[in-house]
Amino acid sequence: MAGIAEFPTAPIYPKGTTIIAPEPSFYNYDDEPWIMDKSAFHLYSKRALTTVREQMPEARIVITLRNPIDLMLSMHQEHSKRLVGYNASQEEMILLSEKRGFKASVDDPETWSFLGFPRMKEVTMKWVEEFGDRIRIIPLDSMKNNPTSTMNDILKWLDLEPISENTELPRQNEGGDMNYASWAKFLRQPPPIVVKLTKIFLPSQRLRKIIFNPLRKFGFKPKKGSRQNITEQQRRALEIAFEEDIEFLKNIESYVDPALLIIH
Repeated sequence: MAGIAEFPTAPIYPKGTTIIAPEPSFYNYDDEPWIMDKSAFHLYSKRALTTVREQMPEARIVITLRNPIDLMLSMHQEHSKRLVGYNASQEEMILLSEKRGFKASVDDPETWSFLGFPRMKEVTMKWVEEFGDRIRIIPLDSMKNNPTSTMNDILKWLDLEPISENTELPRQNEGGDMNYASWAKFLRQPPPIVVKLTKIFLPSQRLRKIIFNPLRKFGFKPKKGSRQNITEQQRRALEIAFEEDIEFLKNIESYVDPALLIIH
């Protein structure tokens, strides 16, 4: 995904923003049979599809699908708790999306995340048509209903050993909001004078990262909290807006070879 963004990756990152590849994290690689690269953006990226097709002939692709309305609201929560500079409430986000006619446009970073990502039907079918049996599709409810069996189906497909049925799998991406305590704000955005003095006394960027990144991460740690409920009127409007993708997920066996599905 590194390079010029093909679409807005967040309300404050428009199309054309440079995506910098993360630092390699494979230094602990010890001849494992598989390495996972995961991103919420891969499904929508023509560049990712082309890269897999042309440079990764042995790659397997796992696509997870979620109810479009839940995905929209979850995406807003993720932006709200992680992005400094994004402050729109859920209510404001929905109202703005309504003003846009619930139409996704890659030239509209304010709403693309919430109106583009939930539309999964067309992009999912592109990957399926391109890679066929190299794909497995998993509705999120399968992970919620039976995470161990879902995981073991994936492992079996990858010719790996199953995990014990008694394994407790960790929960990730818990709900929450950005911590607005003064100390957390300070760690996220230190005053310019602090930044300037730090660069003077520690001119090495690498050394600054080694020292300060472990401290600053606490400023980005979200506070636990539940997501705001939406009204029945809002839900109905979203059901109409995402009708095609809701139907796709509900009747996915009519669109995709059942052999490619992992459902529990």
